[in-house]
Amino acid sequence: MNRKKKNIIYASLVVIAAIILLCFFPVSQNLGSEKWVKITISDTINAPLADTWALAGDLDFKGVAGDRKYDNLPEITRTRPFVGNFSKAGDSRIVYFSTGDTLVESIRVIQGPCKFEYELTKPSLPLKWFVYKARGAFEYSALGKDKTIVKWTYFFHQKNLISRFFIQKYIDNTHKAWMGDMLYATKTQTEKAYVSNPVKK
Repeated sequence: MNRKKKNIIYASLVVIAAIILLCFFPVSQNLGSEKWVKITISDTINAPLADTWALAGDLDFKGVAGDRKYDNLPEITRTRPFVGNFSKAGDSRIVYFSTGDTLVESIRVIQGPCKFEYELTKPSLPLKWFVYKARGAFEYSALGKDKTIVKWTYFFHQKNLISRFFIQKYIDNTHKAWMGDMLYATKTQTEKAYVSNPVKK
């Protein structure tokens, strides 16, 4: 093998090694959430903004998925207060899953009736290999007097470049469907409760 071919092979190996290193190089834990992997869905609820916000804490999501099974996302079985009573910023609770896995859910922002943000940390779920933490954000806005637009965004803080691929695959295969089911349950339960017992007519 002549010197020119050897140099080409060595250069190719260096490039491949650099690409692999770049893919697995850790992302800063201080990376802004605008650079995290995210998904946003939205829907319109046929209830005023004040009612939609007031009823949000009374919703029951147990069994709303029916027989649907979510890949890599087991069923939530219960929660337990960890700090405070989960009613204000800084409060947190432990979330338990059917597989025995847990995570800590903390309230970041609560500004009624327009914004609720939370953060998920210390997960024992398989997703822990790809994310440092995740955040969820609900934004509520009035659409006239009797309707509310709910926008729900999930942010995943990826550990490295290759993690973005696996997180996006998880979102496409699982998380998007789960969010859709939860938001549909929010819509139907809120509308039913509003008709039965409106906070403000």
